[in-house]
Amino acid sequence: MSRSSSSLAATPSFSQYAAAIGLCWLLVGAFALVLTPLPARTAGAGWSPLFWLVLAPACALAGLRLRRG
Repeated sequence: MSRSSSSLAATPSFSQYAAAIGLCWLLVGAFALVLTPLPARTAGAGWSPLFWLVLAPACALAGLRLRRG
């Protein structure tokens, strides 16, 4: 195997980067939602904190998983 083909195989793809970012976002968001006095639902914003901290990264990860097949 040539050197250039082995270095290309070791390069992570966009979906691997996106999955890593989404997983970090999900873990940090869940941590923030559980350990801070931030309510999951507010009168002014509705379900915004819960959505942006937990559900949005979970949806992104699910979309990447469905795309991968």
